[in-house]
Amino acid sequence: MNPQEHADIAIVTVSTNKLDSACLTSVRRLLAHTSLDVRFIVVDNASTAFDAHAYVKSFVPESIVVLRDRNCGFGSSCNRGAQEIHADYYFFLNPDTRIDDVTVVDKLHAFFKRYPRVGIVAPKILYMDGRVQETCRRFPSWYTPLVQRTSLLDKKKSEVHRRTFLMEDFGHHKRRLVDWVQGSAFMIDGKLFRELGGFDDRYFMYYEDVDLCRQCWERGRPVYYLPEAVVYHAYAKESAKGGGMVSQLLSNRQTRAHIKSWLRYSAKWFGKKV
Repeated sequence: MNPQEHADIAIVTVSTNKLDSACLTSVRRLLAHTSLDVRFIVVDNASTAFDAHAYVKSFVPESIVVLRDRNCGFGSSCNRGAQEIHADYYFFLNPDTRIDDVTVVDKLHAFFKRYPRVGIVAPKILYMDGRVQETCRRFPSWYTPLVQRTSLLDKKKSEVHRRTFLMEDFGHHKRRLVDWVQGSAFMIDGKLFRELGGFDDRYFMYYEDVDLCRQCWERGRPVYYLPEAVVYHAYAKESAKGGGMVSQLLSNRQTRAHIKSWLRYSAKWFGKKV
């Protein structure tokens, strides 16, 4: 790592046995197209399914590959990747994404240059079949996970809450301010990211993106959704697999991580005003 090395944008991807070749191929095309100084960093959390260094380099020879000796979690690994390059902006990108529009980072970068007080800007995220993913959302209530995972509330009220939380009332075709954006793909002002200390790595997985967006809002740095920038994402909803909430708790490690992060987020934020 050269702490003095500078880039306009650093793309940071975190992998743990899942790193789509389509993602790497699309990043390679993007790097060849953009006139910005863009670096690509992959932080691998001890993958055993492939040799991460050789695999990434075979697609993007100029990439930086950081090999960790265990699974350190999403936020911690994003922070580790960001340490590799002192960038003006960081673009965090999931390993199961694909970028068809090679001007995506240029569009997000241009938006920041036009509106420098913005803290985070996120593209429209589509499923691989072209359907819109609800990745820009309203801040959760303390009971939101209960509504999502149980039938404790009236069915009609639960559905209204779910639709409101996921912003299904919003057409996703216009630019707008949003409470928070999912961590699958978004760009953040690099100076702000460093001032905040990066992601709160006490979240192993889930809610670190909600938390980071709330921190931005508390600093007076808004979060924006930019639909003309598009990224495709094979969203798996791993924490929702395995039946009801009790069954998921017993059988699904991702569910347990999700609930643990929800409890940590609740302890940190509820009662505070944004």
